[in-house]
Amino acid sequence: MNTDSIWQIGSNTKAFTSVLLLQLEAEHWLSINDTLSRWLPQYPQWRDVTIKQLLNMTSGIQTYDAQPAFLADYAVNRYTNFSKERLVGYVAGVPRVSGYSYSNTNYVLAEMIVEKVTRDSYAHQLYTRIIAPLRLRDMYYRPHRYPRQVTSREPAGYFFIDQIPQLAGLVGRDVSRDTLSWARGAGGIVATTRDMTIWERALYGGRLLRPKQQAELESLVSENTGEPIARTTPEDPSGFGLGVVQMTTSKFGTVWTYEGATFGFRAVHVYFPSSGVIIAMTVNSEPTQDAFSLLALSVYNTLLSHRLISPAPAPAGTAPR
Repeated sequence: MNTDSIWQIGSNTKAFTSVLLLQLEAEHWLSINDTLSRWLPQYPQWRDVTIKQLLNMTSGIQTYDAQPAFLADYAVNRYTNFSKERLVGYVAGVPRVSGYSYSNTNYVLAEMIVEKVTRDSYAHQLYTRIIAPLRLRDMYYRPHRYPRQVTSREPAGYFFIDQIPQLAGLVGRDVSRDTLSWARGAGGIVATTRDMTIWERALYGGRLLRPKQQAELESLVSENTGEPIARTTPEDPSGFGLGVVQMTTSKFGTVWTYEGATFGFRAVHVYFPSSGVIIAMTVNSEPTQDAFSLLALSVYNTLLSHRLISPAPAPAGTAPR
């Protein structure tokens, strides 16, 4: 591994999908308050769901990758090219849930809306609107398998979740060259950590969106209640925006962060608004027990000990010590 290694960044992809839709809103092609009845009428069971509800995980539509049928199909052939329609089909008849509920289906539906509105591929829109303008030369998106010139820079990635019966045969195996068609606009991008930080700085710095859409991107719902909140607090520490996450902890203060995962990789970024520091980290495994946040804290404490950054301000509502 080296600084030029390519990593599957998983659900860090979701913010890209949100930005595409928010850019289209700014150009008056759509509103994030539009319902699926307008753009995807082939799914009448979700006719009242808005684009915003897809993006902030309050649609109630369950995630296809937790469905036994999907897991069994993936295990049979890890090189299957899963279409968007097939992925959505795994939950087409599954009852909706209430409140905040994390679902990759939301972002596959969002990908479908991007393509319906633009009459173009999601991949072309992604490259044209984000990857090329930001000169992200080490960031790639394919809806299926990646070519050798990309995968030759990718470490092996190991699946170690031992609690999914359908995937028991994959435990301990390298799944890095398997299809990413199951993740698509919900988690299919690969990149270097350097390009991750360039992207995150542009995202949080407002370079990609107009002020109205930037505010929409950062509008939060509580991951506890699913209700809108102005900001996170020590009492309600995690809020989901439109593909972004704000967290407030005693150790970090209030930060923007996201941990994405595929079957063999994890990628996390943490943006500290008080200092402008961005930490991007990746690891080549997906385990049952995830201690990635401890690694992020270790990196942060190392930067503090070398006085490369200043301590984060105490979160609002935290008593001084």
